[in-house]
Amino acid sequence: MRKIIFISFVFLLTKINAQQDFILYHMPSIPQITQVDPASMPDSKLDIGLPIISSVYGSIFNTGFSIGDIFYQNADGIMMPDVDNAIAKMSSENFFILNGSTDLMFVGFKAGNNFFSFNVSEKLDFTFNYPRDLIVLAMEGNGNRLLGKRASLDGLGFDFTHWREYAIHWVHDVHHKFSYGARLKYLYGMENFTTDVSYMGIETDQNTHALKFDMAFDFRTSGLPQVMVDGDIPAIGGLNTNDSIAMQQSGFSEGYINNYLFNRKNRGLGIDLGFNYHVSDKLLLEASVLDLGFINWNSYTANSKLEAWNYEYDGISNPISIFGDGSSVDFLKEVLEDSIEEDLKNNYSYSNESYSTALRTKIYASMEYIVDHNNFISLSLYSSFVRNRWRRGMGIAYNYHLGNFLSATASYSIYNRSYSNVGFGLSLNLGPVEIYCLTDNVLAFGTLNPRDNFLSDAASSINIDTKKVRNGQIHFGLNLTFGRDKKEKPIDEEDENRAQSVSSSSEKSNESSSQSNTPKRTNYNSKGSSDKNQKSKKTKNSKSSYNTKTEKKKNTRKGELKTKVEQSAPKSSTVRKVSRKL
Repeated sequence: MRKIIFISFVFLLTKINAQQDFILYHMPSIPQITQVDPASMPDSKLDIGLPIISSVYGSIFNTGFSIGDIFYQNADGIMMPDVDNAIAKMSSENFFILNGSTDLMFVGFKAGNNFFSFNVSEKLDFTFNYPRDLIVLAMEGNGNRLLGKRASLDGLGFDFTHWREYAIHWVHDVHHKFSYGARLKYLYGMENFTTDVSYMGIETDQNTHALKFDMAFDFRTSGLPQVMVDGDIPAIGGLNTNDSIAMQQSGFSEGYINNYLFNRKNRGLGIDLGFNYHVSDKLLLEASVLDLGFINWNSYTANSKLEAWNYEYDGISNPISIFGDGSSVDFLKEVLEDSIEEDLKNNYSYSNESYSTALRTKIYASMEYIVDHNNFISLSLYSSFVRNRWRRGMGIAYNYHLGNFLSATASYSIYNRSYSNVGFGLSLNLGPVEIYCLTDNVLAFGTLNPRDNFLSDAASSINIDTKKVRNGQIHFGLNLTFGRDKKEKPIDEEDENRAQSVSSSSEKSNESSSQSNTPKRTNYNSKGSSDKNQKSKKTKNSKSSYNTKTEKKKNTRKGELKTKVEQSAPKSSTVRKVSRKL
């Protein structure tokens, strides 16, 4: 069976996903922050994302080693692989991950204490899972450090998902004290490659060089072309490319693209939840749970499964090697084809049943200290539930706002076993046009010139950090935002004193007026006074007294002015995550 090795090694799959966006979580001036913090309330009244370019995201992660771990500069200045160092840096299970997404549409608007948005996003995830022993086997063969041990290839494989998301989002603000939000998502799946079981090992006896194999796999696909083994055994994929009707229905034939974009029967639901709470004027707590949901795969599905299988062969006298001395992999293929072909066939099965996959749930938690309305310091924690375990990350950030014109964030984060992640984000508002660009790791751009950044003199600290880079990420876009509050003129610092001065002056004036117009007590023993004169004086003095009281009240209202204590900053300087009334 000539393609057995192809099946066993290439299609042993696993699943993991690691899309995080630390820097966006700390950029409240960008409308797309609601995609990682559903409880965030924008300060603009209307946000429109331009198709495709409003939010473009891409990331690459390698948890096993950095580029600087696998290369060194020899005496002639030539880059050479450093296998021992690379292997020493790896864990037993490692991942190479690619993520990408773009917003095809984004619209958000505010209505009172509520914010509503709608987005359509195209998303793509690819993960290659490689055990450390795979690299050892490739570079050294099954001799040397693997001799007499089981070379574990458990988990070897990759996971791939392409889907579209239609989402409706709502945020409600409660008295500027706390806010909560939710995003309900309809998911349209296009292609998927996932694994339920991935298990394989090779052990070489250190005395006889006899080989022991153990293997089991169970992987599922949807929307992928069918691959045949030995001409009649389907290996992967459920789409028969030789069937013209099936190609038209799947949308892969010219003129039938709409069948691919809209008519596949792979549907799912998801939800994002968020909550923000102001503990005090200075402290804000935030939490969000993203991607709770699933996709049901029904179109062009295939399930390839090999039951648990063990085999022992003692006919090889030399170690197997790919690059070094010893028996070649081609010889091993011949041995397997001749010795275990029928055994594998009897344990292998293929079917076209439907299946479901869960979204990779992510959790964010953040504590933000509000220095003032233009400066913020944040601490964030991140977790992603993958393969029955939590993968964690942490980041700190400083965010600065210059009115409504500029927002900038600098961050440092730890994730994917990487400690060299220095992020930077910038958002500019040019009238209604908002342009932003973010990255979780600016050091990753140094990898674009490996000779200068990996092999130059280590005296430069930037080069040292660049050698340790394992991750790269970028997120940029262009939005139209309307209805941001214009900056109000702050109240003069002397207003309070002026109010007191005016009030005091007014009271003195009223006192004087009251004293000059105070009626004298009637002397009933005085014979020179007539009733008429007394009545006239009393009436006059009474009017004067009333006028004095009215004047006093009027002057008091004039001098009573609002002070800066009632509002810590102009309303216009507040931003999304900060209460407008602190």
